[in-house]
Amino acid sequence: MSTSPREVDIMPNRNRPRRAGPKRSRARSNAHARGRRNPAHPPGTEEVRYRPRRPEDDDWIVQLARRELGDVHEQAFGEPFPEAELRQYLQSGMPTVVIERNGRPVGFYSYLPSAEGKVHVSALVIDSKFQRKGIGRRAMENLEAEAKRMGAHTLEVFIQDVNPKSLAFAKQLGFREVARMEPRTLVLWKVISSGPVLPPVAMPF
Repeated sequence: MSTSPREVDIMPNRNRPRRAGPKRSRARSNAHARGRRNPAHPPGTEEVRYRPRRPEDDDWIVQLARRELGDVHEQAFGEPFPEAELRQYLQSGMPTVVIERNGRPVGFYSYLPSAEGKVHVSALVIDSKFQRKGIGRRAMENLEAEAKRMGAHTLEVFIQDVNPKSLAFAKQLGFREVARMEPRTLVLWKVISSGPVLPPVAMPF
């Protein structure tokens, strides 16, 4: 990640919990994401659209993640950005949504719904050329609405402590720190509806 201001960079990392719950959650989530757009917009303004990731997106997603998150990953974990692990994650079929602005891909987010009613936000990455335009905030609002439709009660993110811009952004959205993990990872939750409160679970990537 460069040192320029960014709305949010929440990186896939080794502490991420494995997906739990029925497989139909993924299909349902992708179906809702397919072709989802912002409400009609006046001429001359931008259109932001959300669509499911396709296999041909993977090279672009990996390059974007490496460019925007590489520095943070190296500072936090002391190793190069794990491109191969990200490709494996994408190819596993976890719900991943490409964010398009006026027909051009500018970012992506990915998440894991669980049987316990928690949705873990694995990644939200916006191209630095399109940050500070509200795209990341709207993407999180879109994800929160989708999580509510799935019946989730809590959103969860893991953010490294060397990433203060993302921490500030998440807190602006209503996320609150609930735990810390090694190495250098903060766990933040946002309660979006009533439900049981369960502790975060650290699992291998």
